[in-house]
Amino acid sequence: MFLSKKSPLVAIDIGSSSIKLVQLNEVKDGQYELTRFGMMPLDQECIVEGAIKKPELVAEALKNLIKAEKIQNRYAVSAVAGEAVFIKKIKVPVMSEEELSAKITEEAEQYIPFDIEDVVLDFQILGEVNEEKEEESQDLEGAEVDRNDKESEEHGDSHGGEQMMEALLVAVQREMIDERTDLILDAGLKPAIIDLDVFALMNAAGLNADLSSMGTVALIDLGDSFTHINIIQNGEMGYTRDIPVGGGYLTTMLMTKFRIPFKQTIDVKRGKFSSDIKEEEVIEIITRAYKKVLEEVQKSFEYFNTLSDKPIERVLLCGGGSMIRGLDNYFADYLKLSVEVLDPMQGVKINPKNFDQSLIDEMSGLSTVAVGLATRRFDY
Repeated sequence: MFLSKKSPLVAIDIGSSSIKLVQLNEVKDGQYELTRFGMMPLDQECIVEGAIKKPELVAEALKNLIKAEKIQNRYAVSAVAGEAVFIKKIKVPVMSEEELSAKITEEAEQYIPFDIEDVVLDFQILGEVNEEKEEESQDLEGAEVDRNDKESEEHGDSHGGEQMMEALLVAVQREMIDERTDLILDAGLKPAIIDLDVFALMNAAGLNADLSSMGTVALIDLGDSFTHINIIQNGEMGYTRDIPVGGGYLTTMLMTKFRIPFKQTIDVKRGKFSSDIKEEEVIEIITRAYKKVLEEVQKSFEYFNTLSDKPIERVLLCGGGSMIRGLDNYFADYLKLSVEVLDPMQGVKINPKNFDQSLIDEMSGLSTVAVGLATRRFDY
C-alpha cells in the first residue's frame, strides 16, 4: 500500500493545524504542473499532539476543501508519521521479491517493536551489498535503536560470505492506517495509497535537485506537533526520526505573552505585527521555543555520525516552522551547518492564469508533504 505508481492522485496531507490538498499533472518524465492547490484550517481541538480527537470535524473540513477545489478525481493519496511508524533497513541473503515477502511475514517480529498482529507491513529492496564491507543493519528510526540492536545480536545477522542485499522494512500500526483511510472515505474519496511523510519529503526535495548528487543532506520538517528528521545519503534514506515536539509550543507561548488569538500568531511568526509587540521579545520567544527541537536535532545528528563516516553537509527546512522569519539563520548558527528553506514548488510548473503566485509562495512551506505525495501514481 505504500509503494505504488502510474495515474495522478489527489494528495491529502492532514496536519495538526490544517489540511493541504495538491494535485499535479506529469507533463514530462519527472516534470510536473500544478492543477489543484488548497488549504483548510483546522480548529485546535481537532488534532492534539498528532492524535485525531475530532474525526468528524476533520472529515467535514476535508469535504469542504474538496468542494472548494472542485476535485473530480476520487482517488487519493495520504501519509502517516509519528510514533506509530517504524522503519528499518535490514540485510538478508539475495532472494526474489516473493521470497522476501514470505520471509518478512514469517520473521518480522524480530525486527519491529510492535505486535505483528497490529501492524501493516511493507518493504522495498534497495540492492545487493557486500557483507564483509557493510556494517550490520541499522535502525533508521532513532527512537528504537537500543532495543533493535540488542535483538539483532540475539537473532544473529552474520551470514558468512553469502551474497547479501538490503531492504527497507516499514511497519505502521494498523489503527493509524484505518483512521486515515476512514477519514478519506468519509470525505467521499477513495484511498489508493497510504504513504509515509518521510518518503513524501524525499519526493518533494527531488523535484528541485538530484538528491543522489547532493551528498549527505538532512531534511527537517518543522510541524506543529512533530519535527520529522530525514537524513539522505546519495539519494537514499540513511536515517529518520520523529521528535514529538513542534511549533505548537511556540504558538501557545505567543498567545500567552501577547494575549493574541490563535490566527494572529501566524502573522507574528512571519514578522508581521503591530507596534505594541516588540520584535526582540518575539525573537526571544522563538529562540526559547525551538531550543528543545534543536537539542533533539543535534542529538540525532550526533547519533547518525556514529553510523556513517560521511557527515551531514547541509540542512533543508520545510513545514510550517520553516516559514518563521529568521529561523533558518538560528538553525544554521546552532548546528554550524549550511541551512536553507526548501521550496517544494520551485520545480513545479505553475500557470499564472490559474494560480496567484504570491499566495503559492506564501504557503509553499506548508505544502511540502502534499507536493511529494502528489508525485505518486496509481494504476486504477
